[in-house]
Amino acid sequence: MKFFKSSFDWLFSENRRHAQRHGALPLVAFYWNGSESVAHAVLNVSNAGLYLLTKERWYCGTVVTMTLQRAEAGATDPERAILVCGKVIRSGADGVGIEFIWPDTHNDRRTGNFSAKEADMKIFKGFFKRLRADIQLRAERGQALIEYILLLPIIFLLVVNIVNFGGFFFAWTTVANAARAGADYAVLGGASAGSPGPPTWSQIQTVITDDTSSLPNGSTISVNACQNFNGTVTALPGSGSTCSSIPADPEATNYVLTSIAVSYTYKPYIAAFQFPALGVFLTLPPTTITQKAVMRNIQ
Repeated sequence: MKFFKSSFDWLFSENRRHAQRHGALPLVAFYWNGSESVAHAVLNVSNAGLYLLTKERWYCGTVVTMTLQRAEAGATDPERAILVCGKVIRSGADGVGIEFIWPDTHNDRRTGNFSAKEADMKIFKGFFKRLRADIQLRAERGQALIEYILLLPIIFLLVVNIVNFGGFFFAWTTVANAARAGADYAVLGGASAGSPGPPTWSQIQTVITDDTSSLPNGSTISVNACQNFNGTVTALPGSGSTCSSIPADPEATNYVLTSIAVSYTYKPYIAAFQFPALGVFLTLPPTTITQKAVMRNIQ
C-alpha cells in the first residue's frame, strides 16, 4: 500500500521531475524585466528545465526568454552562452521552476514563434556537455586543493627534518674534525733536545674552540684530554679532565697515547613538533655528540 500511495502522490505532484537534475552548477541566467539585467544563479538544470533563484514570482504558464551563461567560461569563448525559452511551471520559496520550450525547426520557427537565435535541443545538449566539463574541472580543482592542504603539513615536516638532519651531520663532522685537530696539535713537540716543547692545555683548547666556532650552542662543548703512558692513564696538565681507560699502545715503552674527546649537545635548528613531556619528537631531539681522536708521540 505504501508503494502505491507513493506512486500516486508522485503521479499527481506538480513538482515531479522528468529528467535528472544537476545541482551546484557554474551557471547563471539573465532575463530582462524592464531594468538592468542581473545574473541569477541556477540551482539545478536538466534537458527538461531548470530551477532559477529569483525574486520574481511569475504566474504558471508565463513564457520567459533568458540567456544561460557558463560562469567559468572565458569571455572570448564563443560557446559561453545560449538563448533559451522556457515556461514557468511552479514557484518555490526562493525561485521558480521553468520548463524549456524547444523550437521545432519545421514549424515554430517558420511561423515566427521563436527567434532565430534561440537554441534548440541539439544546441543545448552541446552547451550542457561543456557545462558538465566545467563541473568536472571545478571538482578536480577542489580535490587538488584538498590534497594540497592535507599534504602541506607533511611537506613542512619533511623540510624541517631535512634542515635538522643536515645540521646534525654538520655538527657531527665538525666535532670529529675538532677532536682530530686537537689530538694532532697535542702530540706536537719532539722528545729530542732542541725540539719544540709540547703544547699547553690552553693552546689545545684554543685549537678545538676555533674548529667548533661555527656551531650554535657552543657553550655545551666540553673536552676531555688524557694520556696513556705505559699503562698509566692521566689527564693532560691543566685540563681537569676525568679520564677513563683509553686504548693501550702495542709499543707502550716507545710511545705515549694522547686521547682528545670532544662532546657537544646538538639542538635542532627548527624545534618544531616536539612534546618533551610526552616523549614525542617528530624531528630530532637534543642529542649529545661525542667524537674521540687518539694519537701517539714518542716518549
